[in-house]
Parts: sequence; C-alpha cells; structure tokens
Amino acid sequence: MQTIRRTILRYREGGAHASDDTILAEAPLEIVVNGVPWAALMCTPGGDEDLALGFCLTEGLMAPGESYAMERLEHMAEGSRIHLSIRGGGERVHTVMNGRGLRTGASCCGNRSATCAEELIRAIPPVAGGYHIAPEQLHHLQVESEACQALFGSTGATHFCALYDNESELLAYAEDVGRHNALDKAAGQAFRQGRVERVRLVLLSSRLSFEMVQKSIALGAQVVAGFSAVTSRAVALAEASGVTLIGFLRPPRMNVYTHPGRLGLESHEGSFQQQGLTKFTTDMPS
Repeated sequence: MQTIRRTILRYREGGAHASDDTILAEAPLEIVVNGVPWAALMCTPGGDEDLALGFCLTEGLMAPGESYAMERLEHMAEGSRIHLSIRGGGERVHTVMNGRGLRTGASCCGNRSATCAEELIRAIPPVAGGYHIAPEQLHHLQVESEACQALFGSTGATHFCALYDNESELLAYAEDVGRHNALDKAAGQAFRQGRVERVRLVLLSSRLSFEMVQKSIALGAQVVAGFSAVTSRAVALAEASGVTLIGFLRPPRMNVYTHPGRLGLESHEGSFQQQGLTKFTTDMPS
C-alpha cells in the first residue's frame, strides 16, 4: 500500500472543515546480502527489489551486469526485509562495509554509516564521453518525466528519477518519498532489465547533492540534471569526473555548472573555475 486515506481538518480563510486526504505511505526496508544486514532504508513501499538492487549498485557493493538472486521478501509488522545473494559471500559485504556496521538512511538523505569524511567518498573513475543533448531536448524530457508522477499527483510528497539513454529513450522511472531512494529504485529497475549500461542521463526532481552525483556516476551517467539547487561538493565531483551537472531545470531555463560542451554550449569565461565553482546560466527563448 503506497498511500493511506485520512480525515483531516482543512483550515481556509478563518474556518475549518473535515475532509478526506491522501497521504503517502512510508515504511522501513531492510536489505540483507549474503546473510549480512547491509542497509535499512525508510522508503515508499513498492519496488523493494529495485530499491535493494539499486542501492547495492550505487553504493559500490555490486557492479552493473553481475548476477544475483533474490532469495525471499519478508513482510513484517513494520516494513519489509529483502534477502539477496551475490558472489563473494559474507566476506565481500563486510569488506565493502569496512567495519562501519549497518547502513541506515532516512527518506530525506543518504546512508549515515560513515564515521569519518574519507568514508563518504568512494574512488570512482571519470565517466566516458560521446553523449550530447540539446537544451531544448532536455526541457522536453523534463516535461515528459514530470507527467509520469502518479504518486505525486495524488499526494504531492514524492521525488522522481528518470533514466535515459543516448537516444533519449526512457530506460527506468521511479517515485519515492526520498530522492536517494527514487534514484536507487530507477537504477535497480534498469539493472534488473539489463539496461543500466545504457544510462547516459539522470533526471531528478530534487536538489543535487554530492551523494546524488556520486550515485549517478556509478551508473555511468554523463549528464545529471535536477529541478533544484546544487551543492559545492556536487559541482566539484562533477567537474573532476567529467559529468555535465545541471540545476534549476525549468523551461525555458537551466543552470549549467560543469562541462557545458555536451549541450553544445561554451562558458563565456572560456572554462569553468574549479576553485570558485563559477556557474554558467543559459536562458532558453520562450
């Protein structure tokens, strides 16, 4: 069940009246890999296998294309527990966890298992080149993806993530109360369908933080675009990894923070200043 109905009081213009409301459901999902508790996430129920796979992929436990088995899904009084099996046994999971214990996350943020700054950053190789998209096409995909927000339409409470390939074909789409979860669910969906290696564009309804860019790079994305703001660490990571980072994507505008060449644009300053994180703003004609 992804939504619940509840009678609430709506206060309008000095008066209140009873009314039914649709509320987005939120529940914990425990992910167990090779018998080892790997993560506990607060999320929107549904797409549990996709979320578990996507989280394992974007957090560096699994690689695109490798085999796995979903052993079972347990429904508990509060939430669910999913059991996955991959090669390497429990030792592989413990090695990636590096003694940090169970990875936990609220719906509004990423995992909170890191105990020092170094543990927040994984070594990720630079992304490949060769993908280009026009600003007008990016705005078209934004409108297209927003139209798919069924849960948001009834609750106003979800983020979404859409994954596109080189031909602007929609590879995967997911909604969730958490922006990280939405990305992981879409990643798991693409992984399960054998499409994750085709990902070129990650389109998000949310702000773009360091973790969101890091997860996108794990998918091989060359362009990461969001509807809201970016952070300094996200810009620095995108610059260093060769990712085109775009924020405040709203027709007819967008802010291009790194590597504008994929959009057929050039910075007025000739190149971005990595130290100062200078942004390039493009205002498309109406």
